[in-house]
Amino acid sequence: MHAADRFQGAIYLCGYALECELKYCVCVARRIARMEEGEAKRLGHELFRLLNEAGMVERLNTNRDLFLAFHRINSRWSTEIRYSGEVSSRTESEGFLKDSWWLLQWLRTAPKS
Repeated sequence: MHAADRFQGAIYLCGYALECELKYCVCVARRIARMEEGEAKRLGHELFRLLNEAGMVERLNTNRDLFLAFHRINSRWSTEIRYSGEVSSRTESEGFLKDSWWLLQWLRTAPKS
């Protein structure tokens, strides 16, 4: 989407990918194979809440740059942006994608609780 100049869509999808990865981290932390739909709905879409449920907040806090990247992502992303009609710039999208990539790599390699 970013390459097609659909910057708001790129930001939305990156945030959604992070939400999915965080829900996976919650499953790993809880030692369950899958999350029931009701539990996924209860946990919602708030990235910080998911990070906390995965038991990864303390680890994130030890990496200042990653901590700041997460907070930039968290302050910008919500499921509501898909309906907002808001326009994002190439620069904003590039920054969001960079922060998201870095966070995804960390989530995939960080030890889970």
